[in-house]
Amino acid sequence: MPPSDPPTGGAMEDRHRLRPALTAVAGGLLVLLALGLAATLLVLPLATSAGPSATTPGLGALGEDGGFTVWERNDDGTPVRWDPCTPIEVVWSPVDAPAGAVTDLGEALARLHEVSGLPLRLVGTTDERPSGSRLPYQPERYGEAWAPVLVAWADPAQPGLPLRDTDRGVAVPVAVGGEGDRTYVTGQVILNGTRDDLVPGFGDRADAWGATLLHELLHVLGLGHVDDPTQLMHRYPGSGPVLLGDGDLAGVAAVGPELGCRDVPPAGPVRVMDPPSSPGHGVP
Repeated sequence: MPPSDPPTGGAMEDRHRLRPALTAVAGGLLVLLALGLAATLLVLPLATSAGPSATTPGLGALGEDGGFTVWERNDDGTPVRWDPCTPIEVVWSPVDAPAGAVTDLGEALARLHEVSGLPLRLVGTTDERPSGSRLPYQPERYGEAWAPVLVAWADPAQPGLPLRDTDRGVAVPVAVGGEGDRTYVTGQVILNGTRDDLVPGFGDRADAWGATLLHELLHVLGLGHVDDPTQLMHRYPGSGPVLLGDGDLAGVAAVGPELGCRDVPPAGPVRVMDPPSSPGHGVP
């Protein structure tokens, strides 16, 4: 992605191709998370029992098929997706959020629930702030469960965030499970709180926070970028009505409930290690 906005408008999200993939093994001591161009070393308590591994998407997304891309596929060829039989809880931080933020977020989740059938739920606010080293398991804050999806606005100047001044936002879903059999369990949407050129609502893709929220939440559900500028998952927002295109809708269906429930490993501490080489799928 170019470092500045294209003629059609600011980059809705353009840091995915710069984010190294992560792998994780439960029961360990170290977390090495590489997001954007920064790496952070953390220390976790030693887990007492074997648990799931966890990954964020590799670089880019799998090639277009039916007008959409997905971050990753399991060995059976199906997209890595959320368990549609478990509520997908979302929390948001009001810090640095623009006017109308919670209204726009609620509307975006309602629209995605309507078209996908996925049980998306906005459960309230949180004191958690976005971080490039966010942990998927935070029992002290969220109890004995995988952390909910975090939606938050922040200043790109904050250390450790994979966010640039020209970005509207970034999104990171996190999958757990065995190799080739993973399920998304949490995620994070980090939005640029300094973009005062964007306005509340869903009026036009060119400047609506609603369009940005839909785009980033679709990333959290498992979709990648496409080359078709008529789709909401095009890497640049363009202009026009804030509507999901045919490819967007096909992608939502592919990661929706039609394939049935998923077995989700129980939540617990994980050790995340930067792999020796990224399993990236190329630049979308």
